[in-house]
Amino acid sequence: MTLLALLLLSVGCREAAGAAQDPLDKEAEDAFVAYLQIDTSNPPGNETSGATFLRDLFLKDGIAAKLVGDDPKRQAVYARLVSGSKEPALLLLSHIDVVPADASVWTQPPFSGARQGGYIWGRGALDMKCLGVAELISMIELKRRNATLKRDIVFLATPDEELGGTHGTAKLIAQHPELIENVGFVLNEGGSNETAVDKVLFWGVEVQQKIPLWLRVTAEGNGGHGAIPPDDGGATAKLVRALDAIRTIETPYRLEPSVARAAAAAAAVRKDARAARMKLYREPLDLEQIMRELPVGYRSLLHDTIAITHVSAGTSVNMIPSKATGDVDIRLLPDTKTDAMLTRVREAAGKNVTVDVLLAGEPVPESSAKTKLFDVVAHAMREHAPGSVVAPTVGPGTTDSRYFRARGITAYGIMPFKVNYYDADSVHGVDERIRMRFFGEGVRLMRTIVRDFCERK
Repeated sequence: MTLLALLLLSVGCREAAGAAQDPLDKEAEDAFVAYLQIDTSNPPGNETSGATFLRDLFLKDGIAAKLVGDDPKRQAVYARLVSGSKEPALLLLSHIDVVPADASVWTQPPFSGARQGGYIWGRGALDMKCLGVAELISMIELKRRNATLKRDIVFLATPDEELGGTHGTAKLIAQHPELIENVGFVLNEGGSNETAVDKVLFWGVEVQQKIPLWLRVTAEGNGGHGAIPPDDGGATAKLVRALDAIRTIETPYRLEPSVARAAAAAAAVRKDARAARMKLYREPLDLEQIMRELPVGYRSLLHDTIAITHVSAGTSVNMIPSKATGDVDIRLLPDTKTDAMLTRVREAAGKNVTVDVLLAGEPVPESSAKTKLFDVVAHAMREHAPGSVVAPTVGPGTTDSRYFRARGITAYGIMPFKVNYYDADSVHGVDERIRMRFFGEGVRLMRTIVRDFCERK
């Protein structure tokens, strides 16, 4: 082929690629970057700024949207596309708040939305402003096409999820049940995928999750000079002893039923090396092999976990404080009530400290994987990544999906964006980011799922 022919072919390919580009891709990316630039760190929250941003994007396209919530600084945004059908509606759920970020240790400023090195950087890039924008764009697309819907589509972006959702989703649906009128299905965060060389091998659709028990341990004592410590060491020493006793509470391994079902479903469809790991979730548990072959993330689904996450005491190296506090994040297996663990914690901590409950969940039914929505999600994911497989999973974390499962509403956690393991480590960590290409692909996958489930063909 001549040089001229090569040049003409190159130009033609670029023109074809440019013509094929979906204009919503750029709109989604620009909206995502702008959303990341809004600091909605929780604490303190201030999610109304993010809610207002999302509301205005809906209003711009003629979709009725409004702010809801009794705290002017911490409101949610609600929108609904009405179908006129009595079919159970689909709720697209996301949270506006993000965990705090220490800018001094980030490569890019955490609220810059910087596009650098093929990535989009920012707190919330993966957890979970990406999904919120993808859900919004999915509704805007249908609105612009004047699509005929076979069910209503509801959008709800809420505050306070990162601190348990009691001042967000839980309060909203309790005070405003009309927001979720006729909702039968929820798509939310909590899903996962596993990749190899940027190719998705496995998609996990979360149908159940562990139960949160968040505690604050407080020790008090006489303050004074660091050179003259009391015999018991003071408040900080008492706190350290109590926290260490809590940390070392035994949490025996066992196979909880929903974990067993999810593992069996994954093992049945997976053909990769990780399929063997799924087969370790069987009775009787081979603890020696489990400890040797399962990473900590896999093992967390076989026992309750206890993590000391925050300690506060004192202001000066030479002053003994009169008060010290420590926060403990406990995640219980899905069929476990919190009362028994709380009793064990208080016994271990002893009488020299007090233990207060910050958040306590309770068991809720898992969502069945035998629904039309699950089938639509799985089909879209397999089409998006040929050769990949899909199965239900149990999440080690906690999301607002539990509030809907408690009401008998099917809720699935999905992650439509490819995430390599080294990027996944940035969630709640340093340099949270998502690849630009993966973001665009994930938005298109989300649009497909919503369209296939909600549009009348």
